Amino acid sequence: MNEPRVRLWDADRQDAYVKQRDQALDRRLDEREGTALAAQLDSLWLALPAAEREAMEFLAMSDARACVGHCGDPLLSSLVARGLLMWPPGVRPVLTDDLVTSFLIPPAVWAALVERCARGPADTSRQHALELARQRFAAHFVPLVTSEITSDPFRAAKTSDDGK
Repeated sequence: MNEPRVRLWDADRQDAYVKQRDQALDRRLDEREGTALAAQLDSLWLALPAAEREAMEFLAMSDARACVGHCGDPLLSSLVARGLLMWPPGVRPVLTDDLVTSFLIPPAVWAALVERCARGPADTSRQHALELARQRFAAHFVPLVTSEITSDPFRAAKTSDDGK
């Protein structure tokens, strides 16, 4: 009956909890920004299947940092799993096979992708290549070109204060 009391919460457990929480927040921020993935894009690029590389190149050529497609599409799901695309807030692939939604490219990944595509050879038939890619990926997704996607796609764009 006189067993020693066991503390459920002490300084060591609190420190461990805070450390785990901070690491989880850092991982989530890195996912949203894509900084670690952007730093490894060149090595990842070589390991990507051709269809995934071509899909990302198509988005870059289209100047589209987002696209619209079915949640259950295997190509888009694979790109999300690799971190090259993100689900919008609140959307997850549970019972959403018929759901059509937008997919975003994380900001750091977008910058690295644009730089990578700019390093490629200049193609005189860019419009032709765009049309071929549009036809090829029409069943998977539609590039979404917006006038202003903020650096944080989960926050609204800043509006001007000139009264208009």
